[in-house]
Amino acid sequence: FVVQAPASLFNHDGAGHQLKLNKAAAGETASLLFQDGYSGRAEIGLAGDDDLHCKVSADGSAWAEALTVERSTGEVSLPATPWASGGNLLLNGDLQINQRGFAGGALAAGIYGFDRWKAGPAGATLSVAGYDLTLSAGALVQPVEPALWGLSSFAGQALTLSVEGLSGGALSVSVGSVSGSIAAGAGRRSVTLTPAAGDTGALLVSLAPVGPAVSLRRVKLEIGRRASTWAARPATLEELLCARYFWRPESAIALDAYQSAGGAVAQTLMLPARMRAVPSASFAVSGTVNVAGGSPALTVLSRREARVSVAASAVGRVQATFGSIAFDAEL
Repeated sequence: FVVQAPASLFNHDGAGHQLKLNKAAAGETASLLFQDGYSGRAEIGLAGDDDLHCKVSADGSAWAEALTVERSTGEVSLPATPWASGGNLLLNGDLQINQRGFAGGALAAGIYGFDRWKAGPAGATLSVAGYDLTLSAGALVQPVEPALWGLSSFAGQALTLSVEGLSGGALSVSVGSVSGSIAAGAGRRSVTLTPAAGDTGALLVSLAPVGPAVSLRRVKLEIGRRASTWAARPATLEELLCARYFWRPESAIALDAYQSAGGAVAQTLMLPARMRAVPSASFAVSGTVNVAGGSPALTVLSRREARVSVAASAVGRVQATFGSIAFDAEL
């Protein structure tokens, strides 16, 4: 049916009027295509599934999805609009924060490397160059805490995990007790998984190569069934969120005072963020002078405060330098 005219009208016959576009199956397309010189520029309809899609193109070949409406919930997504993108439930999704100074290579099971990312039960072998993560073996895991995002649980909530520039093979993805995979390909690619009723508490998100090593960038986990564009949080905010779980001061703390025998000098250390739980602390001491037994000490006072102290063994100057300080409240 072809109409060649400056305009067309489909009028009612005494009541309303519906224009119906029917397709044979969910995987087919029923849509309105707007063209320029017979080259597609915009499309609205059911394109490849039963959700409503609106997408645009500059050349009729490459398409950008501007809007989707989920068929069962009415949830609206604006995948290409950064300010409307879903927030990333993962911290350090681009692996740019590295307080532990992990140089890449093998990680033993359960050991953290880049902030918030640890090796799975069989360990992991990985490297990061710029924004490119290469995962050669094992699994990379991040426990996601519902309470951080104001939720009691992720159970029953559709979550979409997406990555950019996946190459080398497919990526196996587990979210709690459910799993799927993402096929290699250009652009942002995703899988949607719904944690089971028993997936309460911290949700373990796991990435592993299917077969050979895979390379990818910018991992994102968001609520909903659509992958939105990557939108990084401000660096200072991302660092504070990571500091909720692990924090390492960038400089040493030197104590230097004149004390009587047994006299102590102390300094309070305020952590940049209130940690998830009362942390464990580790440190190294150097440059000690006239230090009494059982000293120097680092005492954790709360989820936000600690104290370093040193006592003199005799009257005179007492010194100690605290370095390699780390506070750990990881899941």
